[in-house]
Amino acid sequence: MRKLVLLLGLVSVLFGSFSGCKKSDDGDGVKPVVVVLGYNPVYWALDLPYVDAGALAYDITSAGDTLDLTADIQTKIEVDVTKEGEYQVTYNVKDQSGLAADEQVRVVKVVLGK
Repeated sequence: MRKLVLLLGLVSVLFGSFSGCKKSDDGDGVKPVVVVLGYNPVYWALDLPYVDAGALAYDITSAGDTLDLTADIQTKIEVDVTKEGEYQVTYNVKDQSGLAADEQVRVVKVVLGK
């Protein structure tokens, strides 16, 4: 009986050890990062077509590797160059586990050109 208790204890310890090694599918828990390129705020001339300087995005994996997520950035440009005013361009990205970066914003000030 004692051998059976020891054997069951050993099996439960081993099973617990192996189940703890199972890879999780929930990602590394670290948000990706978005870096806005160029000036912020940017002053833009009235009636000049707006061209955004863009942004970069990256993520650090649980293995410590850096992944370039720039191609996956979702950019929302809400700039009306026909009217003076202050507008925004927003950038965000999600990593492979679905974790979103902190949204970054560029302020675009459309002004009368001189």
